[in-house]
Amino acid sequence: MALCYAARLCEPLSEWSLDLRSEALVNPHAPNLSRGVMPAQLLPVSGFLVPPPKAQEDHALQELIMRINGGSLAYLRVPTPLVYRWAALCGRWAPDLQVFVAQALRHTGNLDNFLVQPAAVDHHSGHYGLLECSIAAAELALNPRHDPTQLQPLPSEIDELEQVCSVAAFLFDLGKVFDPRPADDRQRCTEPLTPYSDLSRCWRSSWKALAGRNTVLAAWMYHVGRNTGSKAVAVEIARRLTHNAVKAAWRMPSALQQG
Repeated sequence: MALCYAARLCEPLSEWSLDLRSEALVNPHAPNLSRGVMPAQLLPVSGFLVPPPKAQEDHALQELIMRINGGSLAYLRVPTPLVYRWAALCGRWAPDLQVFVAQALRHTGNLDNFLVQPAAVDHHSGHYGLLECSIAAAELALNPRHDPTQLQPLPSEIDELEQVCSVAAFLFDLGKVFDPRPADDRQRCTEPLTPYSDLSRCWRSSWKALAGRNTVLAAWMYHVGRNTGSKAVAVEIARRLTHNAVKAAWRMPSALQQG
């Protein structure tokens, strides 16, 4: 059933009957990141993920995964299959997106929580559930029929908007790291879907750094992660793909064997 639901991510946009009504803001006091952001209607759909100049943090996400696998974070005992799946995802994301993910996780100050806490009371409710669900959402954004239990490889060629949606899905519920009590995500299965916490607040520092490296990519992340819809068709398609990948991940059974 979960895979059938995930397969619907490929259906044409018109079949989803998009509701473009504005969503209620999760946090009305969140910092305004919109100043100087490229309007959604002007965003290009390709050609914006270019190799960045070499920088100190180019391999920040790979190094984080290595620390989890056998370095300073190995004490958390993150299951090896999750580490491998995350490493495979990392290889499908452009360098700027990898740096953005690493910075977003680090700037929460709650990296350990992201790695070990449950995702919710109604799904992925065991240890490492939030990480597993985030990885599954990112995988489903790249391949709606992906089944991690079958050791399926992710697509080798991924377009730029799919990468944006994959990263947005991976970080969609990053705000859960600030709440030690697992919530019930069934109460959030509405249209349009809203993040657990305001993403502009969760992404604030890392988004500003991204804007300094790639203004077009930063604009895409801003518009896809907003709490309100967009009149730009391409942006709304990306938002819908992200939201559907997240909800499909919620419906996927956990692949972890909890002791």
